[in-house]
Amino acid sequence: MNAMATRPFHLLHDARALARMLAVEMPCCTHVAMSTEGAPSAFAAFVEGNPLAEGWLVDAEIPTPRIVAWSGTLAEGLFDDEPRTWMKSGHERFAAFLDGIAPSLEQHRRRLCLRPHHRHVLGDVHGCARLLRERAGGPFEVLLSPADMLAAAMLPQAEDHLVRMFAHLGPMAAAVLVADVRETPATPETGLLEMVRFGEGRLPHALVARLLADHVPAETPVILLPGSVDAQRTALGA
Repeated sequence: MNAMATRPFHLLHDARALARMLAVEMPCCTHVAMSTEGAPSAFAAFVEGNPLAEGWLVDAEIPTPRIVAWSGTLAEGLFDDEPRTWMKSGHERFAAFLDGIAPSLEQHRRRLCLRPHHRHVLGDVHGCARLLRERAGGPFEVLLSPADMLAAAMLPQAEDHLVRMFAHLGPMAAAVLVADVRETPATPETGLLEMVRFGEGRLPHALVARLLADHVPAETPVILLPGSVDAQRTALGA
């Protein structure tokens, strides 16, 4: 049997749309990863904002056991380029954030799954692996999201970067957000890529499918962007 066919898949839904469908109050998150098969179940709630900024809050009563959030930046804008983020001041702010939120996570039996981005404190494989090593046993996880970790300048060597990401983080990640990337008219100025559904961008699709199968345990969930689910799964060989 194709191992990819038995892997759990989740779809990233807009939380506001789900709230309207279910006639519930406005949600305390922006997106919810919901299972695509069997009884509906929520794998994780995604929250926005910068955890390293003043005033960032997350509702500990969020209705999923797992909260996905960015690791944060010292920049004013969430995706601005700020070198201090990777220096001592950024890492100290990040450590203080983790120390501060850990007791509440443990009290409410929640896990914080940190989503890396190439402009955030957790921006590369080394940083993610170090977090998991140093915070082992705590309420922290890492979401493997290659599309977030790729800067525009990395596209020419995307295959090498993808191999490294999956080889080192695939066995340890709580889940894998499988998406694609493409340039926009603003990319030359911003250095940022647009995230799109898997199969609609520049990534080597067959390589991603192989790396997922080779390095990510079969029980580790895959999260897809909404829309064209069959096409995305086909691109992954599922």
